[in-house]
Amino acid sequence: MNQSEYLVEELDPLIFCQVWGLTYEKASEYLKVTARTMAAYACQGKVTRRNPSVRVKTLAAMQHNIWIKERRQPRDIGLLQSMV
Repeated sequence: MNQSEYLVEELDPLIFCQVWGLTYEKASEYLKVTARTMAAYACQGKVTRRNPSVRVKTLAAMQHNIWIKERRQPRDIGLLQSMV
């Protein structure tokens, strides 16, 4: 696949973590949220689960696109291919 085929407009923060092999703590630094918020995105319960805002999804996509343009290699390329 071409590099430009991996560019996205919005990216779920949990997918961002998986694709790049980031911990919630490290991803939270890039996405300007707390690690606790990242963990809440991953919760399956109705009480504590949170849906990421458009701002967070856009920040995840922006950082992802920057790294792709810098020719960094994602850890889970298969996950990206299944998204496209």
